[in-house]
Amino acid sequence: MLRSLALTCTAALALVCAACGGDSEDAVPFEQPQDTRSSVTGEHPATLIFNTQVNGGADAFQTLLVLSPAAGSRDDLHVSLPPFECDLTATMTGEATFALQPGSCSLYIPPQNQQFACNIDLAILRGTGGRDTGGEWVGLEFTARYRRMCAGDAQPSLATVIATVVKT
Repeated sequence: MLRSLALTCTAALALVCAACGGDSEDAVPFEQPQDTRSSVTGEHPATLIFNTQVNGGADAFQTLLVLSPAAGSRDDLHVSLPPFECDLTATMTGEATFALQPGSCSLYIPPQNQQFACNIDLAILRGTGGRDTGGEWVGLEFTARYRRMCAGDAQPSLATVIATVVKT
């Protein structure tokens, strides 16, 4: 009795698997999504421009947009903007595009030319980036809360900025 029950269950399972296409020659094999991070990774000479009216104009810094693959992920990137010290990551959203995750960057500017030392802090809220359609350069744009405090200031300069990282 147990033997016939086992044979009946095995036969039923085989029919179910066959009905699902388990042994079908036409079955399409599962393809792993492709790792496209190499389309944007590397060191990209750039200018970081803060669109704000702090001190009467936009602030600009020469930088490198450094994008490197994050270990253990097919989609994540580490993002650096030297000379800023950053804690930033991004996630690939397409073949050559990425979304910047919330994070932070800071920069200490030592005293020079009789000007006081300053600290700049950025709290990145959101952003996007990617390779341009011509494939020539990688750029980034983000929105951040900008805070600059210099040694001679009574209060910090605060603003929400749109920052653009463009090819130098």
